[in-house]
Amino acid sequence: MQQEDLPVKPYASKFGTIFGAYSILILVLLYAFNYESDVFISILNFIITVAIVWYAIHLYKIDNEGLLDLTTSIKLGLAIGVIGGLIYGGYTYIHYEFIEPEYISEMKSGMEAEMEAQIQQQQMSDEEAEMTRNMSGVFASPFVLGTIGLLSIIFKTFLVGLIVGMIKRNN
Repeated sequence: MQQEDLPVKPYASKFGTIFGAYSILILVLLYAFNYESDVFISILNFIITVAIVWYAIHLYKIDNEGLLDLTTSIKLGLAIGVIGGLIYGGYTYIHYEFIEPEYISEMKSGMEAEMEAQIQQQQMSDEEAEMTRNMSGVFASPFVLGTIGLLSIIFKTFLVGLIVGMIKRNN
């Protein structure tokens, strides 16, 4: 008789919520201390992402009587990423729409200046230049920043789930 695996949902819910809360905390702290993200913070965030996903997979394997396959590990990593990413993406939208809208204004100004330099350098026609200007505004919005945050978290947790699953799986 083959044993059924434990459901992934409780682990994903718990650790996805933890991951989303942690991600929000980092964004709030960066804003509160007026600090720009740098390489050290990026590395620290990645290490904590690995730790959260690894620990969730580790607990799942222990609770599942030592059984773990690669598919379950990937599912768990993705589920944590989706839940945490949705929480973080939602907060990112609120943060840049209502709390720190000046960031979007600064981002748009910087992108417009960069686009104008590109237009001058490439000697674009009026039609091409207008299309380029319109495209720059699309990417500098709270919704796009939240969506990019969601997608990057899902991608990271997928990779971590895959790697941890390859290491901890039963053959």
